[in-house]
Amino acid sequence: MINVDNNFFKNFINLLYIQSIEIIQQSLEDYDEWIFKNYKIDETLKEFKNYKVKDKIERTLVILNGKITFKRRRYYKINSETGKEEDIFPLDKILGIEKWQRIDNTVKEKILSFIIEKKRYKDILDTMEHIKISLMTISNIMKNAKNDEEYYINKTNKKIDIPHTLYIQMDGTYLKMLDATKQGRKKIKKHTIVSTVHTGYDEKKYTVKRPVIANKLGVIELDNIPEYIKKIVN
Repeated sequence: MINVDNNFFKNFINLLYIQSIEIIQQSLEDYDEWIFKNYKIDETLKEFKNYKVKDKIERTLVILNGKITFKRRRYYKINSETGKEEDIFPLDKILGIEKWQRIDNTVKEKILSFIIEKKRYKDILDTMEHIKISLMTISNIMKNAKNDEEYYINKTNKKIDIPHTLYIQMDGTYLKMLDATKQGRKKIKKHTIVSTVHTGYDEKKYTVKRPVIANKLGVIELDNIPEYIKKIVN
């Protein structure tokens, strides 16, 4: 007899997250193994061919499915000019993960997508409870979403090839935040613009049941917005 209680769906969802983590971990380690077997001969890996394998190091990364730990190889070569050893993790480089990075960009994208909904940090935390991040992490991601120019959600330099029409969706709001100063913590408002651009439906991937957008990119701006744009969105 199967035991079913009112926690059935919650337990089942948690089980799915655990299984997905295990699958992703195995896939990453399999990919690292493939790199090891092919980096000397595969043209797509030519930037690593002068390196030698040094060791295997464990890495932990927070992704949308939760916290994942996986092992990957570290490679090295001797710089001919300096005589010093240079290390590299080919798997990290291919995945676009920085050396210092502990949270994957997909998690940051998800958190930043709540800006326009004016959700409190606690609401965001509850929505993403399986990821096991803190309120401080959410706060830091929100605050660091601004730089001198603009923050691209997907951290890419990709340029869109516009076939005929570029669609732009944009909205603006004020985001209430806490700002720490020497005098204490005070409430502040940051003017925010969230924008998405795309070129319409992807003709190759589009189906009636699953419409797919082509060349989609997102941009978020915090407190770096010209006055004339602020007046328009207000």
